[in-house]
Amino acid sequence: MQSDRPKSLADIRGFGYATSASSERPSLTELPPSFFVIGAPRCGSTAVSDTLKANPNVSFSVPKESHYLLQPREGQSVEEWRHTYVDRYHPDLNSTHQAMGDGSVSYIFSPEAIARALEFDSRSKFIAVLRHPVEMMQSFHLRLLYLLDENEDDLATAWAMQDRRARGENIPPLCRDPRMLQYGEVGQFSRHLQRVFDIVGRDRCLVLLFEDLVNAPRETYLNLLDFIGVDDDGQTEFSRKRESVTFKSQWLQRLLMNPPDWVLRRVQSMNIRNVPRLKRLRKKLKRLNNQPAAHPPLSRETELMLQRYFAPEIESLALLLGRDLSHWR
Repeated sequence: MQSDRPKSLADIRGFGYATSASSERPSLTELPPSFFVIGAPRCGSTAVSDTLKANPNVSFSVPKESHYLLQPREGQSVEEWRHTYVDRYHPDLNSTHQAMGDGSVSYIFSPEAIARALEFDSRSKFIAVLRHPVEMMQSFHLRLLYLLDENEDDLATAWAMQDRRARGENIPPLCRDPRMLQYGEVGQFSRHLQRVFDIVGRDRCLVLLFEDLVNAPRETYLNLLDFIGVDDDGQTEFSRKRESVTFKSQWLQRLLMNPPDWVLRRVQSMNIRNVPRLKRLRKKLKRLNNQPAAHPPLSRETELMLQRYFAPEIESLALLLGRDLSHWR
């Protein structure tokens, strides 16, 4: 049974977001078309999201990953459901915006969320950004460590624990979704994409590779804008890749990522005018507690094991996308 307890301060309704509507705010029947940057995690989705967010013709969700569609409507009418999302995650939305975006990379793993996106807006389009799965695994593992979803520092050891964790063993106490500890399954991009294609149709999906952002940024950006129907604002580069980070104090990280119940209840009872101030404090504390995290080099044995494991997946993905991925092998 799922608890009603929010998972973090950021999950609380209205936390850090404006709630008053602008005079130019469109009605629910006039919302611009929606698009979703659905993943995959640690593959360049943040660079794409940040670049599109910088385009004045786009309203992008704040924060980038709302995860709103992971939960069912639960008795709300479609209008109420949409209204809640727009008020909570798009405080800047106005009649000049040509598209409304969301960067929840969890959606690539959730066929239910993809189906809800079409219910939310029948015009919805979907953008996936992928990279070599072995490179992605290193960055993804570091990110799970930072979020306290993982507690095994060594990727090879965490990889070897997958079978036990699939049986519910050795799950970190603060892990929010043990499925993300199944590293091999997370990297099966072709399977996740095929599932999305089956639900929404291939023509609603744009798939980019990380190297597209690096080697042909302007061409890729124009392709993106054409896909979502947004005017060009002249950007020539994608936002710089976000560096991996770790934390200085585990105690403070635990408090920020998984606060006690009494803290959450206190925040929920606060006057809404005080909430943005609390959000700024939380962001400042996170920033002060962060420090750069170097990717520990993989042993040759681990690298070869991962390359062998993902070799069939790379072939399947190349066939699905009709792209030459021989440089990934």
